[in-house]
Amino acid sequence: MIAFKKLPFDVSQVFLTSDTHFGHKNICAGDTTWGSPHNEACRNFTNTDAMNAAIVNGINAMVGEKDLLIHCGDWSFGGKENIWNFRQRLNCKNVILMQGNHDHNIGKEHVRGGLFTEFVQIGFYQVESLKFVCCHYPIAIWHQSHHNVPLFYGHVHGSFTNPGKSLDVGIDNIFKTTQVYEPIALKTAWNICQNKPAFLESHHDEFTN
Repeated sequence: MIAFKKLPFDVSQVFLTSDTHFGHKNICAGDTTWGSPHNEACRNFTNTDAMNAAIVNGINAMVGEKDLLIHCGDWSFGGKENIWNFRQRLNCKNVILMQGNHDHNIGKEHVRGGLFTEFVQIGFYQVESLKFVCCHYPIAIWHQSHHNVPLFYGHVHGSFTNPGKSLDVGIDNIFKTTQVYEPIALKTAWNICQNKPAFLESHHDEFTN
């Protein structure tokens, strides 16, 4: 059985985000070269610097130095220098990163160098009594999904609702509710998921508990 890694934080100290795309000019309305319809979902900023500042400020306003930020992938654009640039502007010392499809310039050396606490494709975590799974991509069925363990994912920028007790924690999806580019607290995300029905189409309970 897959073990859930116990993280040494209180529930109130853990926050989730994804798809920050720091430095991504084409996702910024003021700088994009995309035409319609691709530019219709751009973030409404006059330039990429303003977008970057809003993302950094939104994270720093919620996540303290000793807290934990779990980022579900697609950290930054603009080359290797923006990996460091974005990380150094965040106050939080503890960042776990799931590997996103645009994170090809990030590797284990960034863990060894202290930028990230972990860099993995999928994470199985426990904070106090709460167990949860994190991945860049939405997944229909995941480990212990039939036992009310939620999945937190990104990648889709609020354009897709995954079945079951899962939530798109991407910064664009959270913006739809808060009108701020900010993370979501673990407890808030957990409560949202627990109010959703489990997806049991695999009939997994028939074979194992």
